[in-house]
Amino acid sequence: MQTVGTLSSQNPVQKILKLVTLEYSREYPLKIKTTSMKPFLTFALTFFAGTMHYAGAQCEADHTIYLTDFAFTPSELTIIPGETIAFINAQGTHNVDGTAAGNPESFFIEESEGNIDGFCMGVVTLNTPGVYDFSSSVGVQEALGMVGSITVDANTLVDVLMNIQYGDGDLADLASWQSAFALNTYFNPDGGGADNGLNLNGNEPYTVFVPTDIAVSDLMELINLSQFDMLAFYDMVPALKYHIVPGIYMAEDLTDGMTLPTAEGQSLTISMGDQGAMVDDALITFTDFTAYNGVIHIIDKILAPSGYPGATTWDVIMQSDDHTLFEQAVLDAGLKDDFRGQPILNDNEPAAGPFTVFAPTDEALINFAADNGFADVNALLSSQFMDDIVAQYVVQNVYESGDLFNGQSLVSLANEILSIAQTVDGYTVNDALITQPDMLAYNGVVHALGEVNFDFPDIQGTCGSWTINMFSLDGSDEPWSGAQLDIYSNGTLIASESPNTFEMQSFSFAANANATIDIVYRGAYGSNYGGYEVEDENGYIVFSSIGSQSTYGSPQSVYGLVPCDENPTTCGLIEIVFTDESQDGWFGGIMTVISSNGVTASIPFNQIYEGFTAKSVMASVDAGPVDFIVSSPGFYPDMCGYIVKDVQGNVILEETSLNEPPPSTYGLVICEGESSNIADGGEVLSSLSAYPNPANGMVQLTGLAAGLKWEATLVSAAGKLIKTFNGTGPQSLEFFGLETGFYSLNLRTLTGELKSLRLIQN
Repeated sequence: MQTVGTLSSQNPVQKILKLVTLEYSREYPLKIKTTSMKPFLTFALTFFAGTMHYAGAQCEADHTIYLTDFAFTPSELTIIPGETIAFINAQGTHNVDGTAAGNPESFFIEESEGNIDGFCMGVVTLNTPGVYDFSSSVGVQEALGMVGSITVDANTLVDVLMNIQYGDGDLADLASWQSAFALNTYFNPDGGGADNGLNLNGNEPYTVFVPTDIAVSDLMELINLSQFDMLAFYDMVPALKYHIVPGIYMAEDLTDGMTLPTAEGQSLTISMGDQGAMVDDALITFTDFTAYNGVIHIIDKILAPSGYPGATTWDVIMQSDDHTLFEQAVLDAGLKDDFRGQPILNDNEPAAGPFTVFAPTDEALINFAADNGFADVNALLSSQFMDDIVAQYVVQNVYESGDLFNGQSLVSLANEILSIAQTVDGYTVNDALITQPDMLAYNGVVHALGEVNFDFPDIQGTCGSWTINMFSLDGSDEPWSGAQLDIYSNGTLIASESPNTFEMQSFSFAANANATIDIVYRGAYGSNYGGYEVEDENGYIVFSSIGSQSTYGSPQSVYGLVPCDENPTTCGLIEIVFTDESQDGWFGGIMTVISSNGVTASIPFNQIYEGFTAKSVMASVDAGPVDFIVSSPGFYPDMCGYIVKDVQGNVILEETSLNEPPPSTYGLVICEGESSNIADGGEVLSSLSAYPNPANGMVQLTGLAAGLKWEATLVSAAGKLIKTFNGTGPQSLEFFGLETGFYSLNLRTLTGELKSLRLIQN
């Protein structure tokens, strides 16, 4: 602010006032006669403010304010920083007192006596934005209302951010409104925003790097938060301050290797690449949006200061060079989404966690695989044990190293006890040393482990172990498209597995006498991308299913398999097709199948929502009457139904009326009396057939008695052995990748009967 000294003006204000009086009386003669001179003087000064010129250079200014008894004219004025205001006293004795406590700067002009020629009291230059209140403090003039105000209105960084936020003018295409809104929310105390020790509407100069909306959306996806929760998260202020640099740095000022200290405290690094200037790893896409107090540049990424938590425990693991194998194991275990939940930052929605993850390093997993007889670490990762290893090292709640103590016990997701001990080298978890503690995330913490300790479960039952082989087909971005197999023994879930490679993967489980095994496929409707087969304790295939058109797109579940059944009384496996025209997948419904030995199958549809129009399952039933007891679906039950097919695939029951909920059926006889698994004499293979034929890499064998064990070979027309099979009863056989042509399928029973079928491969 500058003030020019007070000198008398040499301008003939008296003549101008007379001229104004004359001209005004001609236009409004009656009003002039009834108007006093004092208010008319005020009007005249105001009306001709733009036409009055003073000889004294000391009163040349961008704006003029006139003083009379007892008023400033104009009493309110808006200027931009650096403009000048001349104060002209035309009547009475006054001063100009701009020392009000709230003024950005103070100014004062000594009192003087005005005259009709206009006395130049002085010129004030205001450089600082804000509102300046002033008065004439002579006597009681201020109390009588001789007050005024000047607003110095600068185009500040806040104004530019507001224009970006609302897409005004040339800033409409920047698409950075979310960042602009956040910066104005946290650093505009003058405009009602928060006061966080930095004012983008003030006088201090700043350079602001503003990320685009795409960059913000990418961060919201990464950290798994909505706009509202992102704006409110507790590290937002330092994160934004890392985008603000004190001082003004135009694009031409940025040089390769330059470091810019930020308001957060850490420094940004400038580099020059093929596409232009970079700040850290973000490209500066638009530059030099100037304001009175700084400049704005647009960038294509969020800038991330070091030393802050990772977005999620999943991101901490994914970004660690020492945990690439554990990252894959977490994916295979289906825990990625759980590790990305935000129960702390977003308590408005349910989310898993927070978690403490004790993550074995790549070296630890490689050593563990070698020490325990695995061919390599990939064999360990694809084994049935890896999910259990991961779950063993995950604990609900957050336990940073400062929360651990000697003798502490933590319960893992696998319901195993993790024992914490303190050694001279640090804390151990079940004797495995924490090599890198406290890799923090906003939803938990990750501690690196230098070794793996795991007790392998016993998978031998009274009937040995059964093995399930899972294989994937082409056409999916991931094996089985995320589907899984749940294994139940006597109704208790004992295993849940999903393939993580496109190679065949196997897992085993304990098989006990008198147990009933259910194998339930859970996956997206119509995910025709794979299949599985079940080997008994002797290596015979007792069941197999491949997702195909005949199975409505998905591998079939099977209910009621019995290990080492020496006295079978079953008719074999029947097919039950569930239909639902509403495509809600029988949700909320249950079918219970009861035959002579009790419940054969309990098939619920209320565990996981899987919409479908038709779904096929297989169930083992005893000879004699069979009951199909239905608990109606919860959604559109009158659009649901079911079809039952016997072991030969013939429809023997159809309840698909759309006028009523599907009824229960009682006493349906699948086969008479006690049934043998082996047909007599030469009849054993008389009904054997394969379909479809011509085939396209897969056929279904029918006409085989349930429980009939057999071996088969597939031979080319030239006599070359292509593939061998073994199984029990009706099976699916796959031979994908064969060349088009004729083949011979030779099937032999353990009693020596042989039958050959000609197959055509399309």
